[in-house]
Amino acid sequence: MKFFNELSFIFSDRSERMLLLLLFISVFSLSTTANLDVIDIDSAQYAEISREMAGTGDYFRLLDNGKNYLDKPILTFWKIVSSFKLFGISNFSFRFPALLFTLLSVYSIFRLTYLIYGDRFRALIAAIAYSSAPGLFSMVLDPKIDIYLVPYLIFVHHAYYLGVRKNKNFYYLMYIFMGLGFITKGPISIVIPAISIGGDILFRRDWKRLGEMKLFSGVILALIFPVAWGYLLFREFSFYGPHFFFWIQSFGRFYRQSYNQGFNPLYFPANFSWAFFVFIIPLFYFVITFVRKYFVQNGGTGSFRKLIDSIKTNGYQKDDFVISFWLFLTLFLISFSKYQLPQYIYWMLPAGAVFASGFILDSVKAVTGKFQNGIYLFSGFFFWIMVLCLPFCNVELNLVCYILLVLLFIALSVFYFRSPVAIIGFPVLSTSLFYLLVNLYAYPELLKYQPSAKLSEIIRKIEPDKKEIFIFRLSSSKRSYSFYSGRFTKPIYDKIKFKSVLEKDKERLLLVPEEYLLDLKKFLYGEESAGKTEFPEIVSVYDSYKVATPEIGFFLPGKRDRFLKKILLVRIKIETVKI
Repeated sequence: MKFFNELSFIFSDRSERMLLLLLFISVFSLSTTANLDVIDIDSAQYAEISREMAGTGDYFRLLDNGKNYLDKPILTFWKIVSSFKLFGISNFSFRFPALLFTLLSVYSIFRLTYLIYGDRFRALIAAIAYSSAPGLFSMVLDPKIDIYLVPYLIFVHHAYYLGVRKNKNFYYLMYIFMGLGFITKGPISIVIPAISIGGDILFRRDWKRLGEMKLFSGVILALIFPVAWGYLLFREFSFYGPHFFFWIQSFGRFYRQSYNQGFNPLYFPANFSWAFFVFIIPLFYFVITFVRKYFVQNGGTGSFRKLIDSIKTNGYQKDDFVISFWLFLTLFLISFSKYQLPQYIYWMLPAGAVFASGFILDSVKAVTGKFQNGIYLFSGFFFWIMVLCLPFCNVELNLVCYILLVLLFIALSVFYFRSPVAIIGFPVLSTSLFYLLVNLYAYPELLKYQPSAKLSEIIRKIEPDKKEIFIFRLSSSKRSYSFYSGRFTKPIYDKIKFKSVLEKDKERLLLVPEEYLLDLKKFLYGEESAGKTEFPEIVSVYDSYKVATPEIGFFLPGKRDRFLKKILLVRIKIETVKI
């Protein structure tokens, strides 16, 4: 009942109604990913592991292509399997848990910001800043483990402030979320709150709050989940399983030579910039002007000494640095990682949204000047340029639908231009339209060149009762073939073993990249006849492209062919194979 009372409050104010409409539009644009195909490599692998778990009924063991899997903990797969059991195995059921947790995280961002600042208007802005971030869109479009981890980071901080503002028993909920995050991606679910919440407490020397946080019992509660998973790993992999889970796959990324990609301190700030692109220029401007103002007010060169003195005397005891440490200190610390992947910056996106909501609110209320307000237009124009370029790209576009959508969002932009929240209306609407068009046209265009779903349909018709599909020189990491065909992929290395299968089945299907067809002929029919024989029989041919990392040239007219390869589905018969 309280929730609906809060909604009625929001609807009672025109500015908040406008913000709520913006939030709905940005969330809707994310939700249009619901039925898109899963792509290689990570998403398809998670889908396949979950399919195998649903098939075996063994919910405490992870198998990938029939073999033990160790790389990620189990909780994400339980969520996907639950969705498979509820809706059946499909694109939607794979994506549903990610979308559900995204919606929960957006709402939690709203509640978290309201708890900290007591301002519903600012809380709505934070939710909009998060839901319109390109980083979140990227997570939803290609659901990796981080789309499940980040909500737990939000829930941990939400529960922390519930403990601070409402009831200290909420701290227990904070530790539970840490534990659940631990069996989602590992110790990072505890490390980041330790940096943000623990860093804030240590910085302000707030020992009273530390004593209130039920630390001893809370740590035990948080560790129940990873310890239980560690025990299951020990049963499966002996000591190496827990060692890999607790150390190598987490902190090992900072020191192990096998993860060493070199040191680039600007890698994560640069990636955070695109992930938070909608409001990144206002964020940079705010930080630069804040630092400049601090130096001016504190006497220039002497300001650093005053800062140190204030820290020594605990002059910041009554301030709150949790969100700032979550964003800036975490971003600084992970820059020392030797293993640098762009998805790590997703961990700081919620903090960026909450932090940015303050200066965005000042802009909306016209506290800042015209120049500061004008910089919000940049991202809006950038995404509008992207939208208007789409008809000139090599994309199958429903022109009528495209024009209607563009006109609708132009009308909404004009409508918002006259509203009290005009400053953020334009960039958020332009990004939402861009996301919507990507989901409707650009991404499906890419998926035409991931032929696993189409080829798998043919495979199931021709070989309905087989448990595997054979592959030759096709990357075994492409789990989309396994997921859509409902069977394992089995690489061919030994001709004698493969012929023993053919002696039983008489003929089998096999997937091979066109560039390796000659090698396949040599492998099956002998070196001397590779260029002469008409075998193998080609059943189907599809163009293929690495969907996960598209290049601009792929979308340019006349240039796509140079990026494409072909995947062949061939039929191998026993009488044609030579030993």
